[in-house]
Amino acid sequence: MSVAVNMAFLCFAALTALTILILIGVYVCRDAKRRGMNAVLWTLIAVLSPALIGFIIYLLIRNSYSDLECPRCAAPVEEDYVVCPRCGARLRPACPGCSAPVEEDWKVCPRCAAPLDGVLEGVTPPRRRQDKGLKKILIAVIAAPVLLIILTVLGLVMFQTTGGTGTASLLEVTFDEYDQQQPSETVKNAVHSWLDALEVREDRAYALRYDYYDELAAVNKHYFLIYVPAGGGQSHLSVGLGSGLFGSTLNLDLERTGDSGSLLCAEVRDKEKPPRLEITLDGKRIPCQVSVRDYNPTTFFIIPDYSQPETAGTQPLPDVFSILKVENEQWDAAVSKQAWVEDPDLLRKLMAAIDGGERLPTSHPIYEGMDEAFANSFSILVWYQFSPEESIPFAHFRVCRQDGVCYLFDDRIRVGGSIRRLDGEFYDLLESLF
Repeated sequence: MSVAVNMAFLCFAALTALTILILIGVYVCRDAKRRGMNAVLWTLIAVLSPALIGFIIYLLIRNSYSDLECPRCAAPVEEDYVVCPRCGARLRPACPGCSAPVEEDWKVCPRCAAPLDGVLEGVTPPRRRQDKGLKKILIAVIAAPVLLIILTVLGLVMFQTTGGTGTASLLEVTFDEYDQQQPSETVKNAVHSWLDALEVREDRAYALRYDYYDELAAVNKHYFLIYVPAGGGQSHLSVGLGSGLFGSTLNLDLERTGDSGSLLCAEVRDKEKPPRLEITLDGKRIPCQVSVRDYNPTTFFIIPDYSQPETAGTQPLPDVFSILKVENEQWDAAVSKQAWVEDPDLLRKLMAAIDGGERLPTSHPIYEGMDEAFANSFSILVWYQFSPEESIPFAHFRVCRQDGVCYLFDDRIRVGGSIRRLDGEFYDLLESLF
């Protein structure tokens, strides 16, 4: 939660605790006086003892006293009073001959043998005084923690819904655009097979999901390829992320267009668990059938990890792999020493060696003399084609050898050490290309 929310919550909790202590103090002080006990002493014990221990001890050992009161004037009375000493109200039946108190079911007085007919007339029994103060305290003691728990949960839900760190990206592509932008033929064929097998209904949505942990950026990513029949060709795309007690949600608000010829690609970052997909069409929520896949079905680009076995041909190879041999940072001379790698097997071998290199922590000595170490090095640029019209540099590596060990600077790494230690054969392989 934010600092302001934390402060407000702490202030509320402190105010609640103080209110309960004041109620306990006032109650114990008044109750102790009625029972003839030391009111000041017991009030301090009840208020200052931790976890209400003093208050509990007081309730257990406090003196007894009559809790009867006159029904007319509310004056305290005893069990054997016949009349109220303050207002004279008749509290118990009495013998008309000797005035001794008698019971309601007696026929004659046991003391003077006088008949007791009519002795119940005008009698109003005393009533017991209700301890309302103790009830209020018990309610407050029970209700306060429950209320604090509810407020905490609501605060967490509101914070997660409005202040989470997750981000979402959404784009729409037609079927033709998807085929052009999807770099993997294997993925393209798998997606078309999935679409062909669907029993399409216009009041349903269908999606493929791929979950991926990006080690280079240390974030979780979740990719959705979504098909909404009659919901294509959107003039405006509305996407939102929400979180609650039951996990996060990816919310899409779409218009019914009658167009069934497009797909939605969504990327969600920084969520620990895959979000639930909630789609509304013309303001009405529709069910969505989500299937999990082991490949990225969207057109969003994911940096391949070539050190892992290829998954059914879903890893696209770089379009360009350019190597410059740099000597003492003389870039003009380096241009004349440039090599290009086009052979797919060699490309995969080089990328697998790079991705399989051990990442060195920032405490490693190589970081201290990094500029000097990479003065004489190879500079590698890797390009991927993101669209038929565009191909841009995506990764830059610097490779050097020091004391027989090959080091590679990997600019893709966003978290942690960015230098890898590679097998010495990698450097020899680069040398052989010139």
